[in-house]
Amino acid sequence: MSYTAIIGFAMMILITTLLLKKKVSTLFAFTIIPIIGAFLIGASIPEICGYINSGLGKTRDLMFIIFFSLPYFSVMSEAGLFDIMVEFLLKHTRLSVTVICIITVLVSLITEIDGSVTSTYLVTIPMMLPLYKKLKIDPKVLLLLCSATMCALFVTPWNGRTLRAATLLEGIESPQNYIFMKMLPMMLIYIALCIVLAVILARIQIKKGAGKVSADVDTQTMIQASELKRPKLFWFNLIWTVLLIIGLSVVPCPDYFVFAIGLIVSLSVNYPDLKLQGSLLKKYSQEMYSTACAVFLSGVVVGVLSESGMMDAMVDFLIRIIPGTMGPWVYLIIALFSTPLMLIFTNDIWQYALVPIVAGVSSKFGIPNEIVVLTLLMNMGAMISPVAQPQIYLACDLADGTELADYVKFSFVPLWILSVLWVVIGYCIGVFR
Repeated sequence: MSYTAIIGFAMMILITTLLLKKKVSTLFAFTIIPIIGAFLIGASIPEICGYINSGLGKTRDLMFIIFFSLPYFSVMSEAGLFDIMVEFLLKHTRLSVTVICIITVLVSLITEIDGSVTSTYLVTIPMMLPLYKKLKIDPKVLLLLCSATMCALFVTPWNGRTLRAATLLEGIESPQNYIFMKMLPMMLIYIALCIVLAVILARIQIKKGAGKVSADVDTQTMIQASELKRPKLFWFNLIWTVLLIIGLSVVPCPDYFVFAIGLIVSLSVNYPDLKLQGSLLKKYSQEMYSTACAVFLSGVVVGVLSESGMMDAMVDFLIRIIPGTMGPWVYLIIALFSTPLMLIFTNDIWQYALVPIVAGVSSKFGIPNEIVVLTLLMNMGAMISPVAQPQIYLACDLADGTELADYVKFSFVPLWILSVLWVVIGYCIGVFR
């Protein structure tokens, strides 16, 4: 193993360990440790600054999205949009822990159609969290089901993961559509697996004391009264939110600008008093500051890994330690261990560094390039890696301030099991061979 690879692995293991054990702040782990790692491989200050600029450029837009999206959905929550939806469900549905968990899967599927992890979290979690609270279901279940379910639509032709993978398929007309059609059976099977997971988690929660709403409970009392509620503006807020979500997919502007327009209009309509607007924005800024900083500074890790050569050295080492006799199975081995491996990768590096190398090795044993690309496309591990998916910080913040470490510990094994089942089923039905 090269010295650069050793530093890269040590840096990522240290960051992951310190965050999970809550020994340092997220901001410290994402800034100081990568800079020290860069110095240890001999990078100069100008070079390190270049790494940082490159990485921050990849997370800047997401930080801006948080600046406007979190206040937007906070306004919708203050105005009672989600409470009214919950009240309707409480009145017209025989709710149970199992039903709520299955509804979470279905809502996550609908909100992920636009291909945005951010909007899926922003819509699904605020909508479902009140129900989880009322039925005393652990909010980590909501996070896990939302994260796991949205993976099903990673194979749609407009999703970023599919578009990345499509660039690796040469000689295939409309490669993104090719990927979608090949993966469609797997997508349907995976959705079924998510529903099974929802049922299993529901039963576990019931054993821990979660339960359905009693029939004699007045659902009106379950929705907290507040002078900030705007029930008369429910339909405006609902339609405006739907238009905003559609706008994220069809408006040729940055997502953060769409959210900025949404926030400005929603504040002006719901709370026209400027002093009240100011106090609300001040309140929201305190809530989103740490999340926005963590997301933005995760770019330092991304930049140092990708631009310094650390990640290339790490990928090269992982490929070379696999015995030659296992050559035909390299891509499957990598896929089976993709969940823990993703804790040290980013989405771009996985697709553009690891997958081409694995495809090159596999081609020597007669494995077609497209098979490798399809097999390594779905990586559930990204949904527990704040480096690969910094939106996780946003999700944890939305889910009643769940600690990142608690979410990762809770979700790691279920997501890995889903990942293994995905690979095994795909291989058995012929998609991955």
